[in-house]
Amino acid sequence: MEPAPKPAKGGKPAPAAAAPAPVSKEEIAKAAADAIRAQLLVRTYRVRGHLAANLDPLGLSKREMPEDLKTEYHGFSDADIDRKVYLGGTMGFEWVSIRELVDTLRKNYCGNVGLEYMHISDVEERRFLQERMEGQDKAIEFSTDGKKAILTKVIQAEQWEKFLGKKYVGTKRFGLDGGESMIPALESVIKYGGQMGVRELVIGMAHRGRLNVLANVMAKPLRVIFHEFAGGSANPDDIGGSGDVKYHLGTSTDREFDGHKVHMSLVANPSHLEAADPVVLGKTRAIQTLNNDLKDHVASLPVLIHGDAAFAGQGIVWECLGFSGIRGYNTGGCVHFIINNQVGFTTSPQFARSSPYPSDVAKGVQAPVFHVNGDDPEAVTFATKMAMEFRQKFHRDIVIDMWCYRRFGHNEGDEPSFTQPLMYDIIRKHPGVSSVYGDRLIKEGVIDQPWIDENVKQFTLRLEGEFEAGSSYKPNKADWFGGRWTGLSAPTDGGSARRNVETGLSQKLFDSLGRTLTTIPDSVKIHKTLNRVIDAKREMFKSGKGFDWATGEALAFGGLLSEGYGVRLSGQDSGRGTFSQRHAVWVDQTDEHKYVPLQEIEHGRFEVLDSPLSEYGVLGFEYGYALADPKTLVLWEAQFGDFVNGAQIMIDQFITSGESKWLRANGLVMLLPHGYEGAGA
Repeated sequence: MEPAPKPAKGGKPAPAAAAPAPVSKEEIAKAAADAIRAQLLVRTYRVRGHLAANLDPLGLSKREMPEDLKTEYHGFSDADIDRKVYLGGTMGFEWVSIRELVDTLRKNYCGNVGLEYMHISDVEERRFLQERMEGQDKAIEFSTDGKKAILTKVIQAEQWEKFLGKKYVGTKRFGLDGGESMIPALESVIKYGGQMGVRELVIGMAHRGRLNVLANVMAKPLRVIFHEFAGGSANPDDIGGSGDVKYHLGTSTDREFDGHKVHMSLVANPSHLEAADPVVLGKTRAIQTLNNDLKDHVASLPVLIHGDAAFAGQGIVWECLGFSGIRGYNTGGCVHFIINNQVGFTTSPQFARSSPYPSDVAKGVQAPVFHVNGDDPEAVTFATKMAMEFRQKFHRDIVIDMWCYRRFGHNEGDEPSFTQPLMYDIIRKHPGVSSVYGDRLIKEGVIDQPWIDENVKQFTLRLEGEFEAGSSYKPNKADWFGGRWTGLSAPTDGGSARRNVETGLSQKLFDSLGRTLTTIPDSVKIHKTLNRVIDAKREMFKSGKGFDWATGEALAFGGLLSEGYGVRLSGQDSGRGTFSQRHAVWVDQTDEHKYVPLQEIEHGRFEVLDSPLSEYGVLGFEYGYALADPKTLVLWEAQFGDFVNGAQIMIDQFITSGESKWLRANGLVMLLPHGYEGAGA
């Protein structure tokens, strides 16, 4: 189903180009055949136009025009190129010459932005993207002030890296050099997100560009970053813990654009690539739950920034994409931004993946993908704005694949020419993003060279001042137990005082919970074996004897719920329990509707979720959830106890060390059920 004709600029309908009316049967047949072939040409550009887009700033990627994008492939010879064909409103054209049609299609789909979206099954989602990409009047346009703002952020991003490189020669910083267009793009997420109702952003990313994001997007005080660069601690001297390298640390801040305040948090990350992804999603889900934003998912947004090799190579990326449409894990769409350096540490793309793009795995959840040339900051910002519009309207994941390059090696002390000599020969001669874009704006008459020089000078002066202030900076407050954690604190006695508390239930509450856990509503036809289990449970409460672990667990949950706390239990088979021991969910045997006894308890919120068959991803998600909500008991249950080794990365990198490295407390509980029948330790 094609979109309706679109008005041209000025709001008037696109002129219907005059074409001679066919008079004979032969002419009618030829006109009909031309119209069909022209529609197929349009469809081919929609599907495959991205393959001819101008994406690689270095020109290394040899992207020949695919045969099926050529007019000859569709039966139009050079002699036909100026003949008008009937399109009936497609792309705003009634009648159009093949030359004009192809020129428009190439402008729409083969410029500095290439869009993959025809794999999406939903017609409305496809139409939404088509209407923003297609037509004679469709061009990437920013106001004079908008262009200056974009260039200013690119200059700041570039000068930040140069300043660090000058002050800390040879020190690892995992700079963004070559990918600076990401900084104005992230600014646009805050700006346009705020306009579209976003009030909280949760960001996750690895090392590359992290210090730049902290400085130029998160507004972390520059003197603090310089203090940490010089070996200073991120925390007061009296706080224990090991600390961590500067390009692992997170922060939180408030930014305001156009009167809209957005709270932003950048989640701390370990060295293990993409491990922060599920933590970000879980934290976002908890915030949405706390803010009653689970229906629209509009106010809280997760943003994940990936490297190209990691997005294609790390399985956790797929585990997280798989959450996008699942009850209990859906966050209403994540914006994925790939810094596509066209190389891993030392591994070239043809050895790092089996697909043309690093983003191809995202097509498995029908996420649209914008491929964009990183030397064009306007195109990157345009793609990001459009991604935000799509996410806020359809609440689905979307990917921006920014093709750029890594000006230095994997880190600043590395020698990349050992393994990519041709690429780095080109990079050495290639001008920076600010030079490419600045020259363009000078030619457009938007700015002049003195404007650029003054911007560079003023930002450098600011950096010098903050650098001096960093030498005497001392942190005076530990960054934890604030916000939703207010009122909680680290145990001062090793925790024994916390353990020695009264946990029993009053007789009245005990009896009430017993009735809740053993009363079968008339509307639920339960399994006959489960009926016997509930009968036995009823006898337990009557006699006060023979309580099993599952009933004790249900009483503990019920006690917390009655006090107004939340309980969230997830795992691969948590509703029933691995050994048919829990039965927190009763399934009607006639129509499979579900009844959850603990959800009948007032005051608290009880969730029990049968999760995707994932350990690493789901445990990371629950860790992130528990980070944001200390008033909910969050439990992850392995399907079988020894399956926990599938989640070992989360245990090593976050659970056992997050407090020591980043001062991040967490109340997550791990349940490891086991039958001890010779099936493993």
